Amino acid sequence: MRAALLRFVIRAACSVSWPAAERVGTALGLLAYHVLRFRRSQIEESLALAFDRPRGDPWIAATTRSNFIHYGLLVVELLRLRKLTAANVESLVEYRGMDHVDAALRKGKGVLALTAHLGNHDLIACAFALRGYSLTIISKDLKNKAVGEVWMNERTASGLRIVPHRDSLREILKALRSNGCVGFVLDQHARKDNVWVDFFGRPASTLSSLAVLAARTGAPVVPIFGRRIEQGRHVIEAHPEIPLDEPADTEEAIIRNTSRFSDAIEAAIRAVPDQWTWIHRRWKQPPAPADGC
Repeated sequence: MRAALLRFVIRAACSVSWPAAERVGTALGLLAYHVLRFRRSQIEESLALAFDRPRGDPWIAATTRSNFIHYGLLVVELLRLRKLTAANVESLVEYRGMDHVDAALRKGKGVLALTAHLGNHDLIACAFALRGYSLTIISKDLKNKAVGEVWMNERTASGLRIVPHRDSLREILKALRSNGCVGFVLDQHARKDNVWVDFFGRPASTLSSLAVLAARTGAPVVPIFGRRIEQGRHVIEAHPEIPLDEPADTEEAIIRNTSRFSDAIEAAIRAVPDQWTWIHRRWKQPPAPADGC
């Protein structure tokens, strides 16, 4: 029943023009802004911590409002994902810095694409695949299997390869051996396999798996981020490969390299702070004290 409803909503969303869809998304975001007061307060708190501003700063209020509009636009954009095709992707997405990806691929070890929940990251992944790159991402299964299957089909129609989290390591290594790209989202609180590195000047628990994989496979890490611009269009921007501390497999190097990845994400967020998922609680707890303290 839910899957059928989702299919109906997708068809309806795809049938309207972008200006109409944009108005709906903006309205949804503003409705959530006024109704979800607890979440609004949470976002304001996170922004105040990250940018070292008081909660009452007008910039905090304006950015929080824009952030909710961003979420509303995400909803309608994702429902319209099937409208993105190889034939029209160049008119809807601007590609920048792809030479950095191509240079990394010429090494023949695959590419570990560092990214974040910035802009419409699902749309960006699909557009990257439609450009002709072999891209694999790791995704958790939705609780509702029928809805999850519909959502999976919407994304994989672009050529994007999605593997479940439980089988991810084997599939990641397979993708790298075939000189493909593997997307790594590294901007959420990590409960395990983590290290503590600064994020907006505060210690944040961060997955160490990207640094470990880069050390073990020799695959270059290339930051690739997306953002929404105007009239329903988006930008994908790749940056130069991040150099790693060597030997990269030591505990100290894993921490330093993860810190570099976190810095790259922070810089991308600072460019468009209203398009990141501030609704996620990035700083959940302080790091455990060192032994003997």
